[in-house]
Amino acid sequence: MADDSALREQLATCTRILAMEGLIGMFGHVSAYDPASGRVLLCPGAGSDKATVQADDLFVLDRDGKVLEGQGHVPIEWPIHTTLHAARADALAVAHLHAPYSTLFSIAQRPFRAVTFHASMFRDGVPLYSEAQLIMTPTKGQALLRVIGDKRAALLRNHGLVVVGRDLPEVLYATLVFEDNARKIVEAAALGEVGHLSARECAEFETDEQMRARVPLMWRYFTTLEGRWDRQPGSGRVGLS
Repeated sequence: MADDSALREQLATCTRILAMEGLIGMFGHVSAYDPASGRVLLCPGAGSDKATVQADDLFVLDRDGKVLEGQGHVPIEWPIHTTLHAARADALAVAHLHAPYSTLFSIAQRPFRAVTFHASMFRDGVPLYSEAQLIMTPTKGQALLRVIGDKRAALLRNHGLVVVGRDLPEVLYATLVFEDNARKIVEAAALGEVGHLSARECAEFETDEQMRARVPLMWRYFTTLEGRWDRQPGSGRVGLS
């Protein structure tokens, strides 16, 4: 079996960064997929201290959700991860979060649209999974798959957010950009009507290739900050500016 130690370390790091940014905590989880082996690496579930997760703390599942390695509490919404990894070649990393500002858009009756240039990556839309329920079975995982289609993200009604990416750095990038865009919409709304970027403006800002060039820059930036974080709740959030 191929050595997955580098992927494990990257997933553990991504988990800690999301915890540092306050985007996962008691709840929320992130995964990575090795298509060569069919193995899904998944961070620990509810009750785990995700600020201190290490490579040895991760679970390994097969695509049917059977636990192959790991001890403790497996995230109960593991079908989110196994379903998307199995169905989409571009879903090599998946995050499910209850991020504070992003989740507001699963509650409020208003669409998520780009107001920042970096959120242009979501210009094709963010669909809503309309059932207010946890994704705890493969059947519900398939229902989510039908909703998200080929999009980068989907909102889960009154629940949270799912983001997919071609690797963990891209999922981190997309998640941070989504939350930043959501926060700025909410804060700008206090000043008046919110102006959105048009599809043309989004397309002119960046191509997929240009977005991918920014991904390693953000990964390097946040891994550096995470390396000196004191692990105390609420003490490490940096956000985007």
